[in-house]
Amino acid sequence: MTEEKSLLFCPLNMACQVLQPRWTIQILAEMWWGSSRFNELRRGIPKISPTLLTKRLKELEANGLIDRVEDDSTGTVVYVRTPAAIELEPVIQALGNWAYRNTGVDNETSSADAKTFVWSCLRRGINTLALPAQRIIFKLTFPEQAPADRMYWVICKPGHPVDVCYVDPGFDVDLFINTSLNTLVSVYFGHSKLLTEIDADRITLIGKLVLSRSISRWLTLSSYACQKEAGTL
Repeated sequence: MTEEKSLLFCPLNMACQVLQPRWTIQILAEMWWGSSRFNELRRGIPKISPTLLTKRLKELEANGLIDRVEDDSTGTVVYVRTPAAIELEPVIQALGNWAYRNTGVDNETSSADAKTFVWSCLRRGINTLALPAQRIIFKLTFPEQAPADRMYWVICKPGHPVDVCYVDPGFDVDLFINTSLNTLVSVYFGHSKLLTEIDADRITLIGKLVLSRSISRWLTLSSYACQKEAGTL
């Protein structure tokens, strides 16, 4: 009897068997945060190759964690989590909480990828209900980044999900946000304070006052930052 087979009687070992392959937990987390299409998952996890993502999705489906649903009329495919995957949400959150407390993750903000952070974190952190009920355009600039990763246009439109453009969409900008990527990542994850960074001119806001003065209401920080502020981390 092989060692692998002999260990599978243990539920914890079986859980590792299902969740241990690289990128599996990140895929489930990305789906938890709202991605349901292949290209959305690729955009949220840019370091995974299309071939490996396809393989992992097939494995997750075989293990009963996701369902692949195809619209016969359009051919559109979406991936939907099963109840078993939804049951993993507190487990994934607990892993993140543990890493936040114990792994020195605050020292890794400088290694963040700009496109991934803006798409996967900042985009989801914008509370459109706290914005004026009209199209709002934010232009975000990280001056220290290479030209391809320096500028982003974040588009907020009532009734639509927040979108990110990597080239100028041609709309008037309502608020220009200039800062370093490291500073904004640090703020988003609660390692530094938003208003402190603004007062120190490490984050500059130029544009409509109604937006710059209400940034602490419409920019929602990560759950880790919120828990840290509440003293639960």
